[in-house]
Amino acid sequence: MNLDIFRFIAAFMVVVAHGFEGWHGWFGLPHFMSTGDYKTFSFWGGVLNRGIMNLGFGVDIFFLISGFLITYLLIKEREETDQISLIKFYMRRFLRIWPLYYLLIAIAPFLISWLDEQESPNYLMNILFLNNFHTITTEKWTYPFAHFWSICVEEHFYLFWPLLIKYTPKRHLLNLFYLIIIASIGFKCYVALTNHHAWMTLYLHTFSRMDGLALGSLVGYLHYQKPLKINIPYFSRILIYCLFIFCFFIDNLMNYDDFFLAVFKKFFYLGIVGFAMYNYLFNPDARWKIQKKNFIHYLGKISYGTYMYHNVVILIIIKKILINNNINNIYAYTGILLGFVIIIPIISYECFEKPFLKLKRKYEVIATRR
Repeated sequence: MNLDIFRFIAAFMVVVAHGFEGWHGWFGLPHFMSTGDYKTFSFWGGVLNRGIMNLGFGVDIFFLISGFLITYLLIKEREETDQISLIKFYMRRFLRIWPLYYLLIAIAPFLISWLDEQESPNYLMNILFLNNFHTITTEKWTYPFAHFWSICVEEHFYLFWPLLIKYTPKRHLLNLFYLIIIASIGFKCYVALTNHHAWMTLYLHTFSRMDGLALGSLVGYLHYQKPLKINIPYFSRILIYCLFIFCFFIDNLMNYDDFFLAVFKKFFYLGIVGFAMYNYLFNPDARWKIQKKNFIHYLGKISYGTYMYHNVVILIIIKKILINNNINNIYAYTGILLGFVIIIPIISYECFEKPFLKLKRKYEVIATRR
C-alpha cells in the first residue's frame, strides 16, 4: 500500500501553517487578507486565516498513518513468523528517525548563535524525546525544536506499541485498541474538567494524542483481518469532502474552550480524513488516484525531512534573506520557503539519510513498498 501521497499532503499542510504563522509574526497580515492596515482581517481574510491555521492538522494525519502502517506490519509479522522481533523493529525505527533528528540537535547551537536567538532550548529534554512534556511545563516553544514534540509522541508510541502487540493475545487485540482510545479520551476529559487553561496538555501530551494513533492502529488491524473495501457513491463522497472543507474554514481546531471542543471535536475531522485516505487506498473506483510513481510520491518519501527542516529554515529565510535584504513580499517569501523545503530535504535524503535507510532494510521482516 502506498501512503506517500498522504505523507506529502500532511507535511505540506504543516509547512503552510507554520510558514504563514512566521510571516504574520514578523511582518503582519498579507495585504490581501487585511482591511488595509495589515493588522485587521477582512471577512474573507479571516476565513482564509482559519483554514491556514487549521493546516496544523497535518500532524494528526501523520499519527493516523503511523498507527495504521506500524500496526498492520506488526500484526502481519506476528501472523507470518509467529513472533515479533523487537530488536529489528527498534532498529528500523532508530535508523529512520534518529540520524536526522540528532543531526538537527547537533547543529542547533550554531543556528541559535548565527540567528542571534536570545533563548537556548533544553537540549537534554530533546535528546531524551521529552520535548512535548517540557513544552507543557514551560509553556514555551523554543527554536529550533518547537515542532519536535510530535516526533517525541511518535517515539513514545514506537517504544511501547510493539510490546503490546507482541504480548497481547490475539483474541484481545481489538479490545486493547478500544481500551487505549477510551483511556486517551478519559485523560482529555480529566484535563478539560480540571484545568480550563491546559490547552497545551490537550494538544501536546502523549496520552492526549494516543487516540489518533490508536484509531489508525484499529483500522490497520481490521484491514489485516479482512482487507477493507470501500464502495461509496461518488456524489456522496463529494458531499462528505465539501462538508469537511466548509467546516475546516469556519471552525477553529485549536479552540478548547469547552468540554466537547476539547475532547471530541477532533474525531469528526479524523473520521473524514480517515475515510478519504482509506477510500483512496481501498476503493478501486476512487477518482483522482495517482497510479504511477511521480515527483509527488517522491515528496511523500522525503516528507520526514520536509517536516524536520521546515520550521528550522523559516527563521533563516526571514532573518537572513528577507530582513537583511529589506524584502517585504509574501510571494517572494512563499517561493523561497517552498524551494527550501523541497531542495533541502532532497539533499538530506539523497546524501545523508539514504545510507541509514539502506541499512534499515537489513532489519526488515515484512517487505514494504519502496
